[in-house]
Amino acid sequence: MSSIRERVPSAMQSVRGVRERLSAQRQEDVRSAVPPHAPVDTLNLAKDRLAPLGLFSDEALLFVSGGGNRIIMDATGALVGSSLFDNVDASLALFDVGTYAFEYAKRGRALKASTDDMAQLFGPRVPCGARPWANSPAFLVRDRGFVVTGRYEEELIASAILIEKACRAEVLASEIGQIHYLNPALCMAEHAVYLASYSKREKEAHDG
Repeated sequence: MSSIRERVPSAMQSVRGVRERLSAQRQEDVRSAVPPHAPVDTLNLAKDRLAPLGLFSDEALLFVSGGGNRIIMDATGALVGSSLFDNVDASLALFDVGTYAFEYAKRGRALKASTDDMAQLFGPRVPCGARPWANSPAFLVRDRGFVVTGRYEEELIASAILIEKACRAEVLASEIGQIHYLNPALCMAEHAVYLASYSKREKEAHDG
């Protein structure tokens, strides 16, 4: 990902209308994506990777979509119902409370991208509201926590770690110093390059 900035100038020329292209790309990814593992295996993988970092609490929910099925499981693997994922159009999604994400979500404000990693995975900002919007790779659920999406397990896990890290920086801003946000147009370009190139190769490698 380190060379993305070198490719941004050409991507910036096509920023106009990029939202529509990104939406179409995500919808195509959902249509073609079938999670490679059984839902319970995906749950256990996410738990094993995230629990040591203070994520994947007892309130965690995993959403899995594929083959015409939409499954929601709680942290124990039991099937549950939830309207939280009604608008989610990804193959995988995770809700969790987090520590700093929960604190930041209380503010009811969007989370602006301040690093290249955020721009690549999420775009210019992570919205905040009652439930995720369609086509949102990440979303802060007001007074509850966060939802992140992914086309494969590693992307889902990376997104969960990144949003908690970004919220930590916001919550501790008074202690660690002022946060410098990236230009929204630059974020859109980086996100477009990530989806079109880097993440596509990662997904192809993951699918084998």
